[in-house]
Amino acid sequence: MFEYVSAEKQRDLDDWQARLNIMAESQQHAVEKWFAEQSENISELANNPLLQLYVSQVTSADTKNDETSRGQLHHLKNLINATADHAGVFTPIKNIKNNQQNRINDGIAIIDGKGVLLATRYFPVNDAAVQQAYVRAMEKGLLYISNIYDAGIDEKGGRLPRLIIAAPVSSVQPVSAADYRAAVVAVINPENNLYALLLKEWLTTNSEETLLVSLDENSVNYLSPLKEGFEIFYKQAIAPGNKITAEAFVAKNMGGFVTLPDYRHKSVLATARQVRGTEMMLVQKIDVDEALAESNAHQRFILTIFLLAVFVIAISFIAIWRHATSLHLQRATRRLKARAELLNAIGDSINDHIFLLDHKNKLVFINEALAKTFAIDNTDIRGKALNHIFNTEITSQLLAVKPKTENEAVRNVEMRLEFAGKRRDYHVSVVPLNHPDYKQSHLFVMHDITELKDAQGRHNRLMDGIIATLAQVIDKHDPHCAHHSERTREVAVAIAKAMDLPKERIDALAMAALLANIGKLYIPAEMLTTVEPLNEAQELMLRENINYSVEILKDLEFDSPVIDFVRQKNECLDGSGYPLGVSGDDIFQESCILSVANAFVAMTSSRAYRAGKPIREVLEILISEADSCYDRHVIAALFHVAENHSDWENWQQVK
Repeated sequence: MFEYVSAEKQRDLDDWQARLNIMAESQQHAVEKWFAEQSENISELANNPLLQLYVSQVTSADTKNDETSRGQLHHLKNLINATADHAGVFTPIKNIKNNQQNRINDGIAIIDGKGVLLATRYFPVNDAAVQQAYVRAMEKGLLYISNIYDAGIDEKGGRLPRLIIAAPVSSVQPVSAADYRAAVVAVINPENNLYALLLKEWLTTNSEETLLVSLDENSVNYLSPLKEGFEIFYKQAIAPGNKITAEAFVAKNMGGFVTLPDYRHKSVLATARQVRGTEMMLVQKIDVDEALAESNAHQRFILTIFLLAVFVIAISFIAIWRHATSLHLQRATRRLKARAELLNAIGDSINDHIFLLDHKNKLVFINEALAKTFAIDNTDIRGKALNHIFNTEITSQLLAVKPKTENEAVRNVEMRLEFAGKRRDYHVSVVPLNHPDYKQSHLFVMHDITELKDAQGRHNRLMDGIIATLAQVIDKHDPHCAHHSERTREVAVAIAKAMDLPKERIDALAMAALLANIGKLYIPAEMLTTVEPLNEAQELMLRENINYSVEILKDLEFDSPVIDFVRQKNECLDGSGYPLGVSGDDIFQESCILSVANAFVAMTSSRAYRAGKPIREVLEILISEADSCYDRHVIAALFHVAENHSDWENWQQVK
């Protein structure tokens, strides 16, 4: 019973560990999102062409004090002020009294090696931390985020927490990758925005707390508001021989979970996460007394009931044991013998891993093969948890396979597991037992299919290689269509992803795109490379390549209608296409995507008789034929892809 009580307490600790981990990761995400938004605002300003032109002129010998320069300066002032207003993390001017001018200490500035070029009204020009941030950003040529630091005293005698984000500004025409002329430096007040993210007013707990901290060699520094009279920027020494605090421990052991005293010397449960892009850590914690209050009360209740039950049972047992023991032992012996013979007969004759779980997910039986594999004593396994054999992750995966309802007789799944760093694939069958003595029990049978899966993988890779080789043969048959099949697949897959098609449909579409032009192998190469217009007979022969493709592929077995996708790639929505003249909803959506992708690649690529067209012109041609030839939704997806894939210009064959 004491072991049970201890296990109950450990379960509660595990539950709180999971809860704190979830809360820490949620808070980490919110804080990192906030930093990302501020960094994006500053980076966008640093990459503004007008600002780059301005710093280039300021640092060159051609600086002019003319109307144009004054206009640029005025525009930059408006741009900086607009960026500050948009960010929402700087003290609004309307909230500032006249006597507060020297205590605001936040804003945005443009700084070069000579000093501040341009700044918002209350920017702390002489702050040493600003110069340090400028130097860090210029040395590395990367955006720099400082720790939250102490910027002085406000009018009420409190501390002024501030942090700095600095982004280097390159010249308008940089002569090298490191040609930075200045930096955008933002001094941010975190009190009304970042610190607000750390508060959780909706929580029902009283002592749960989220902190931002940093470490140096000798202390842990608290960078966000604290409880019970402790001021922000409180430091706690980390000296050899001293007891380490919970915050210092989890900050040094990122992702760990610990029960230790915190900065208030109160015992807490704590974990921590690194804030990406900064040197700060986020600490999530709760007082042990509050977290385990219910558990401790439950344990006291269980122990009390147990002692009473032991007393009653002992008195009753003494009265009846002489008569009942012999009969009970005889029945139990017969049942145990029958069960043992049955299970041993099953288990010893099968090489698969077999185990039986009762309704509480406790082990009842494991077969000899499983015991040998994991070097477990099979004689003392009953009543133990499944993680006595497998680790926690594998245990969770196996328990998740159990049928959710009583109507589900057998559940079969394939599962990939790792044992001692080695991957094994299993076919797992879970069978509910109907025997009266084993109600709500489940028999697990794990059949090793690793070799079968490896063979299947080799087969799939071989098929992919064959299809890729066929695509190369198709493209090499017409030297002016080099990489046409591969590029058609690339465009078709990009469109399908933009339209949120499932992965299995995208894979089938990719295969169809690679094989769509295999029928061209039957078309004479000289006809494909001629610069003269094709006559009617040649046009008909060229159209026959679709039927040739279908004829070549008809005897192959695909998991989806790949051949139909190929057959319909030249069909039109209005029925004017070929070879069958189908229209509207009779055309597969994959065929509509393949049709647009094929036309897009064909028109943007050069041919023997013409040069390739620019992407913009091709998009206009496609949209002009929407609803008559091509699906408007597919063309819209292509527009979206083209807008977000400027690298397509690298392979467009326009001469």
